[in-house]
Amino acid sequence: MSEVNNHHLLNLQQVSVESHTAAAQLSDLSSFISHELRTPLTSIQGALRLLHMGHLGSLTEEGQRLLNIAIHNTHRLTRLAEAIEHEPAISMSIISELEIEQLQLENDFYSAFECQELQLFYQPIIAIQTNRITGFEALARWHHPSKGWISPATFIPLAEKIGLIHQLGLWSLEQACRQLAEWQQQFPTQPPLTMNVNLSTLQLLQPDLAPQILHIIQSTHIAPSSLKLEITESALIENYEAAIAILSNLRAIGVQFYVDDFGTGYSSLGRLKELPIDALKIDRSFISGRKWDISETILLLANKLGLDVVAEGVETSEEVDSLKTLGCHHMQGYFFSRPIDSQMASDLLASYAIMN
Repeated sequence: MSEVNNHHLLNLQQVSVESHTAAAQLSDLSSFISHELRTPLTSIQGALRLLHMGHLGSLTEEGQRLLNIAIHNTHRLTRLAEAIEHEPAISMSIISELEIEQLQLENDFYSAFECQELQLFYQPIIAIQTNRITGFEALARWHHPSKGWISPATFIPLAEKIGLIHQLGLWSLEQACRQLAEWQQQFPTQPPLTMNVNLSTLQLLQPDLAPQILHIIQSTHIAPSSLKLEITESALIENYEAAIAILSNLRAIGVQFYVDDFGTGYSSLGRLKELPIDALKIDRSFISGRKWDISETILLLANKLGLDVVAEGVETSEEVDSLKTLGCHHMQGYFFSRPIDSQMASDLLASYAIMN
């Protein structure tokens, strides 16, 4: 590594450990890379996959790692191609250490699906009056092989940035529906257990989203009414027309829709009444902040509109009691259970079945 203007930058000559062989290998790739730069991004992503499969030659491990990173970033790839073309020795510093770390994480996420590093955790939703688990919210988690658990606050924006959010969303939906079908057989209840799955803003813009969701419902053999899709208030506002179309199509077959983080956006009452939705989720900031007046307003509004309400982020018995007093009948949060893996969720279902 070399230091330029007090910033640590990557010296690509050292990427190949000053090896003429590695430099030659990279030079041989220059025409390929230059060609890829003139094609759509999907081809660049395809180039990375070829690299993973070993079809682009045998670079040194460090050289391959950093070239993989560059191929996921068009701007840096352009500079890399120019450096290779005009300076075969590749003695140019182009990527900072922080950029390398971020781009490496992006690169790692591409293989997270294939390497089964992603998994779903489940947080139960409790009916307070009966002390029953009525369903779960499915939450994606990423266990990185060397970094451990990566926060959703990190990898969800990352998936959006690199164009994998739709794939992540469909994977989460299918896994959650398959797990729900298994639980419904193992723990039959009336009404049946349900599953909440989050939809991102970008997913709402996918023209084929509705038929893909319908296909997953049919292939997993769950009743559409068992699936509850959560969309944030801000996503509904920003994509109002698209949201109306998708929600209407899926709700017509029985899928239910929850407005997540309700109260944090700026939706008007008029628009709220027009939306084909079934429930509101009180944002945890109102619960932890003890803003009971806002929570009560949401509950009164939901009651007027004929909507269910779930309070999320409930962590203390005091919060449970306060929400019960306000008339909230469904809650989720650490007071009941943290998000847990499927086996622990099965054990939790079994324990609740014994208690009831």
